[in-house]
Amino acid sequence: MQTITRRHIAAAALLIGAIFATETLVRVRDTDGGYMPDFSRLPERIGTRVAQEQEITDLTMALLQPDAIRDLLYVDENAPVEWVDITFIYGKDWRPIHSPLHCYTADGWSIGKQEAVVVAPAGALPHEGDLIAKQLEVRKGKSRILVLYALAYQGGTTASWPDFAFKVATGHGHPGGMILLLSAPIPGSDKQAAVDAVREVLSTAYPTAVEFWYE
Repeated sequence: MQTITRRHIAAAALLIGAIFATETLVRVRDTDGGYMPDFSRLPERIGTRVAQEQEITDLTMALLQPDAIRDLLYVDENAPVEWVDITFIYGKDWRPIHSPLHCYTADGWSIGKQEAVVVAPAGALPHEGDLIAKQLEVRKGKSRILVLYALAYQGGTTASWPDFAFKVATGHGHPGGMILLLSAPIPGSDKQAAVDAVREVLSTAYPTAVEFWYE
């Protein structure tokens, strides 16, 4: 498990690179009521993977200023891909949602091919259209990480940050926006195993994460 933890720290550092721990499930700036996700409903198990709570740091909170955030590590030590990390970040406007590309490059990772992909949902989506996400591979030294993220707004998802910011800024009733950011190690040359792992977690967790917009 120490190996998994070290790999996770290397992957999670690219998100923020923080050092001081605080509470793991955070709601802030919740003074105006309205829309707010309930991340306590997120699945404790996805397939053979069991969720492990990850700490949210003070520096993360200071940099992002999210209205709600949670980070879960879904682990199966016997699987080809031992862990999948997924961070949920919600903001009542677009400002807490940063492009992961800047975080990776700032932390010294090189970014390979990027592509918008359609992820098959595990069940019915709460909105029309597809579950759209951006998929990419990042490298640092001998480490290779498969990254997948979806930018969610009330009514759908997009892989385009400008499109996302526009949707959130013009949303009726100020429903806000969310990023679901996933990463997993690529085992050897088996990139498809990592692709399958992150897509399984996203497709299962997504409907629960965004259900507050459609209740």
